[in-house]
Amino acid sequence: MKPVLVLFTCSYLLLPGLVFSQLENEATEPAVKGTDVIDLLKGGTLDAWAVPSALWHLEKESIVADTGGKTLAVPEWIYTKQRFADFEFTCDVRLTGDDRRNTGIYYRANTINYRGRFDAPSGYEFDAAPGGNYWGSVGDWYVRPQLRIYADQSVIKEIVKPNDWTRMTMRARGDRLEYWINGVKVMDYRDADPKGSREGLIGFQIHDGSIMKIEYRDIRVRPLKP
Repeated sequence: MKPVLVLFTCSYLLLPGLVFSQLENEATEPAVKGTDVIDLLKGGTLDAWAVPSALWHLEKESIVADTGGKTLAVPEWIYTKQRFADFEFTCDVRLTGDDRRNTGIYYRANTINYRGRFDAPSGYEFDAAPGGNYWGSVGDWYVRPQLRIYADQSVIKEIVKPNDWTRMTMRARGDRLEYWINGVKVMDYRDADPKGSREGLIGFQIHDGSIMKIEYRDIRVRPLKP
């Protein structure tokens, strides 16, 4: 999550590509279960992940990253080794720490060098941060900083409990991106921009500038046929 350069509203009247669950019949959260589902913590290991540093470890069947009482100078990501295009994904996340704590699920991600400072993901983010309007938003900050589509924060406040586990589920199929939080659909957006990523890694972020701990558990993905 970064400062927003161009503000997009959540009104479908102003942004035809944006449609929320109140206007959709397809509001049911994907179960992400079955024989074709990939358990990204199978066997209680991090074998499915490229671990970037000692910040990340496995603890009680969760991927954990902890700043250890200090703030990071730059953000960091842990990514799957496998790449995905169209898919359904779900996990539980718990985010604790100071008021600036910030994480997110990145997907269809491809690493780039960001302004000569650090390696960062192109592709989309399903944001998870208690500050501002970022919970449940769609973004592509490192390539298209003008893209920031907000969820209805009045809904978010009803369904997200600070410092508790939150289930985050998504479906990405072609240019359509759908998000659910704790079973409630909060985002249904079509990205017609040809620069939109269509394939890549899935990753979790630990943000700079905050003292925090993030935990991700029950992480599953189902690849979809185009």
